[in-house]
Amino acid sequence: MANYKKWTEAELKFINENQKLLSDDELAAKLSQMTTQNITTSMIRRQRRKLGIKKAKGRRPKIRIVESPEENNTQSV
Repeated sequence: MANYKKWTEAELKFINENQKLLSDDELAAKLSQMTTQNITTSMIRRQRRKLGIKKAKGRRPKIRIVESPEENNTQSV
């Protein structure tokens, strides 16, 4: 019998708060680092569906990061 992951409230909150900023692949990688467990893209998709979160169809627009030489800060353009 397979072991299923018991999702914590913090993990579900992370998915909910970052689902518009990060792709499913990126969410899976970040959660894997945070929890030291192997979290796959399909696990993220399944949880998104359970939470009622729908992603827009197609590719998301690329965000260019521009570094200003004076401040050495990154800004989204």
